[in-house]
Amino acid sequence: MRDSARWLLAGTLLACTLPAGAATDGVYHPYVNQGEREVEYGLTWRGLGDDSLTLQRASVAYSWTDRLSTELYLISEFPSHGDSRVRASELEVKWQLTEQGEYSSDWGLLFEVEVGDDIDRDEVAAGVLWEKELGGRWVAAANALLEYESGAEIENEFETAFRAQLRYRHRPAFEPAVELYLDDIDHAAGPAILGARPLGAGNQLRWELGLYFGLDSETPDLSLRTNLAFEF
Repeated sequence: MRDSARWLLAGTLLACTLPAGAATDGVYHPYVNQGEREVEYGLTWRGLGDDSLTLQRASVAYSWTDRLSTELYLISEFPSHGDSRVRASELEVKWQLTEQGEYSSDWGLLFEVEVGDDIDRDEVAAGVLWEKELGGRWVAAANALLEYESGAEIENEFETAFRAQLRYRHRPAFEPAVELYLDDIDHAAGPAILGARPLGAGNQLRWELGLYFGLDSETPDLSLRTNLAFEF
């Protein structure tokens, strides 16, 4: 346990030295592997023109049991012609409800608490994580979340978010997918590529790359998301 705590502390310090990660953070999967540690960094370019906004997200995670994991995020943003600023910090708790393959679908829960650093804004969220083997090499996943935002500088309100992914497991290093994001800010969909490479002794490097097209007039026509995670 002491060794795990040292790894977790090292990961936390590393996350704090990086710019914070992207708010559009991909589709979550309901699985937890006990003792797994992870350091993650992501970027999202919301719009690819002169008025683009770059979101950064860095995190450190640890799986305390075979059911429960926590992840701590720092989030920042900067416009195409401005300085970076820390926007928020966030704590996530993931709870795996069913064993993988125990039922026709796999289920989990996600809880989030976000505290704004740039303005007086806080957010709490809870959601359901779902994943299902469709036969062959196809896998579907979806997240449905209910969020509540409050603060002196915003209107207190409930919001919803939905994310979905259809993935083809071609090989571990290359899994093409199609993703959908629907929330209070963006309605977007597009292709993505996921992959993982074992690094020996239980270590693994995972990456994601997605290109998204806006589905309404409020969403940028084109956005790009990247993510890199080291599991150990």
